[in-house]
Amino acid sequence: MTEDIQPLHHGKRTEEIKTLTTPQMHDLLAERARAARCTPSELLHDMVFLVLTGKAFADHVADDRRAVLVGEGRQQGELKAQGGGQ
Repeated sequence: MTEDIQPLHHGKRTEEIKTLTTPQMHDLLAERARAARCTPSELLHDMVFLVLTGKAFADHVADDRRAVLVGEGRQQGELKAQGGGQ
């Protein structure tokens, strides 16, 4: 399943997800979004991502960034080991 989520955060979000809910659920979503310092739409996106992938969207993005940083760190370390890094 993790192979399927690799490209999910790339590109512009263009597809809309719609649903109807009760006024109470709408208010609860707005309240939770305020607590998370995001919009209800962002929170709903994160909830859908979590349900579909089993992973929080923020964790997914952090993993991608960490992979880039670790990759760059390895390259720098390899250069130093070969005497080419500063």
